[in-house]
Amino acid sequence: MIEPEEIIEAKIAALVAAALPSMDVIGALSPVPEGEQKNSPDTYVSVFADIASQDLDFQGPGVPFAYSVRVTVHYANADDATGAGFRDACRAVRSALAALLGDGCAALDGNGFSCDAFMLTSTSTALDANAENGGMAKTYNATVNGRFTPEQETNNVTEQPPQTN
Repeated sequence: MIEPEEIIEAKIAALVAAALPSMDVIGALSPVPEGEQKNSPDTYVSVFADIASQDLDFQGPGVPFAYSVRVTVHYANADDATGAGFRDACRAVRSALAALLGDGCAALDGNGFSCDAFMLTSTSTALDANAENGGMAKTYNATVNGRFTPEQETNNVTEQPPQTN
């Protein structure tokens, strides 16, 4: 069964990748094709989604949860001589995330997950010491409120009603 964090992460990663087709976008929970390795260049975007809190004191389908989302632009100095690339990438990510505000939250719906709200909460910019020869990193933090109702697996078996004559 797919978890709601996987759904949220995959959908946000796809939106960011569409906004930044020239950069790798890597989700922490996203698998890579068999035979490949999950790695990235020094310039990339990472996406993480985790459960932040449960909004009711019981578990079951449809219980509201809050999920924390972190989207980080990692930009190596070697790839950005003027600094314009980092700024442009950050603007593209911010625009993709802003599209999820309000009614845009419905873009995260699917596979049993229903988004109630998407809220940008904070950003932080820092040096990216992991990049070769240094770099910059900007993290966008958000909260997603939603409900998850797993879809029923039928194993492709269809029951037929009894026939009467």
